[in-house]
Amino acid sequence: MKSAALIAVALLAACAPRAVDSPTTSIPPASVPIAGPAADAVAASERARVGGLQFLHAKGVAEIRWKDDDGNHFEQGDADVRWSAARGCAASISKFGDRYALLGTDGRRWWSIFPKAKPSRMEWGAIGTGAQSQGANDALAANPRYMGLLPLLPAAGSMAEMEDGLAWFNLADDAANSVGIVARAGFDPATLTPRAVRLRWPDGSAARVEFGEMMPVETVGVAQGAWPRIPRRIAGSHAGRGVTLSIALDSARADADAVDRPGLYDMDALRARFAPEQVEESK
Repeated sequence: MKSAALIAVALLAACAPRAVDSPTTSIPPASVPIAGPAADAVAASERARVGGLQFLHAKGVAEIRWKDDDGNHFEQGDADVRWSAARGCAASISKFGDRYALLGTDGRRWWSIFPKAKPSRMEWGAIGTGAQSQGANDALAANPRYMGLLPLLPAAGSMAEMEDGLAWFNLADDAANSVGIVARAGFDPATLTPRAVRLRWPDGSAARVEFGEMMPVETVGVAQGAWPRIPRRIAGSHAGRGVTLSIALDSARADADAVDRPGLYDMDALRARFAPEQVEESK
């Protein structure tokens, strides 16, 4: 389940929709830029979509599917997702009232804790440090921008490439670009709504996240028509790992009281509290 944990961390920042097909992770050959929306128009639309969102408390359902030597597997649980732009992301997944996974990132490290596993265990890794390990590269996907909580902004000078009915742009992301990761987003050319993100690592491996329809984030003191909008459902997978995870939101609120809690994003405190029997650092 190590790969499931990495995919889960990558997806815990937002959650997703319109029903989407099971995501594929193959990246088509490079396409030829043709007439499509301008990068400036997409950037303006994205800034308007997200607005001033700084806090998110969302609830929904998470599903993990994976395949190993024992066959195909499926797990489903209730998801509680909290995101603070200043602190990080934290999610817990429960089943029949028992919490069986805690996932988080503080911008420097990511972690996943499985209290109900036998033995209980924890996996963690660094984000964006020096010589990049595979685990650290994987953790770069734990970026709220790729999950639709921050604007998906085209890189300077990028042009739309039309594929599969979407207008694709390379994204402006210094953290990913600095280690050779190519991040692209696909937008509906008519509405400029983001529909998917692709990531390609230097070794050729790839991941894909697909968005469903947008949902409003309830925001006190803001007119309903101006509420931020995020994906109601996301579905993501990593090529070659046989793991997909999706999260479908039932509710989303910009609730600072529920989110601005330092303990939610303190990996060391969580490790001490749950005392996992096995701890593995991903390198």
